Amino acid sequence: MRGGRWLDHVDGPWLSAVNPLKPRNVDLRLKLLEITCLPALLSQTNRNFTWVLVVDANLDRRAKQRLEALTRRVGRVWLQEYRAGAPVSWERLSWLEPLMDGRPDFVLTTLNDDDDALPRRFVETAQSHVAALDREGRLPPYKIICNRSAVPWHMAFTRKAPLGWTSLVRDQGVPASGFSLLCRYPAFDFSVLGLRHRYAESYFDFRARPPIRNVEIFRRLFLEAARDARVGRIPTNADAFFDASAAGAVVMTQHGGNQSPWRLAAVADRDRRPVLGARTFPDVGIGWDAARSSAGHFGGWRLTMRRAESALYGRRGTRIEALHALRSRVSSPPSSR
Repeated sequence: MRGGRWLDHVDGPWLSAVNPLKPRNVDLRLKLLEITCLPALLSQTNRNFTWVLVVDANLDRRAKQRLEALTRRVGRVWLQEYRAGAPVSWERLSWLEPLMDGRPDFVLTTLNDDDDALPRRFVETAQSHVAALDREGRLPPYKIICNRSAVPWHMAFTRKAPLGWTSLVRDQGVPASGFSLLCRYPAFDFSVLGLRHRYAESYFDFRARPPIRNVEIFRRLFLEAARDARVGRIPTNADAFFDASAAGAVVMTQHGGNQSPWRLAAVADRDRRPVLGARTFPDVGIGWDAARSSAGHFGGWRLTMRRAESALYGRRGTRIEALHALRSRVSSPPSSR
């Protein structure tokens, strides 16, 4: 999906100069989906969810058919086309109403990148937490659920590491995959697409005043909705934030095509470990056969080409990101429903 004017007014996402609709780029993303995201969802211990894939309206028909064939096994799957300038409020839940059974009391939306993998018990852990709070009568009207635990998979396949590398250094931030927002609906008509995972713990920490436009906008909107819904006590940050890391670590891939080819080079030799299949990522369902059959895409000249392209467009992208952030600061915030 291309950046375009996706969620301009909430500072996102990064506008890459690399065209993701090039056939080789589409092929790479589908291979990554088949290796990581798809088998991880198929192996969830709780399959009570609907998978919504947002795809570019200009995606090649054959690629779209391949995507539909790959994802059909999950069960409830819906492809939503993205068109630049289309009147869709992605940061709201309203656009998901066709998928809702009647009018639910709460809606939980979760981000899941196509090149990352959630641990098997993520959905179970998140939904069990919500159900327990509901039984106890302590379920707040909105809540962020995420996973702080993430382990890298550097997909630089070599003779020493035919399945790439992992490292002992883990990212302690909140990764995009697994970043979730629970909202009472329709009083709190907000989708996780409007929030930014890197600010996860700031949204409902009302004591702090971070100078971040996205956080300021959504704090105000949540408080306005709470007032309109006559919510007595505004949830504290502790009430409105849950870390689901007990489910296991999210596997975050680095493959030379996601603007981060330098991360493996930054890892000291003593901290690297070759990936040994399921023994390396025991909590996550990975398509190991697909990884082995696609080894040529993650080594040799193809990886070098993607790294060079990422480095070239990464420098250009920094300027694009700065211009985008400036435009976001002067654009209008979303109107409350």
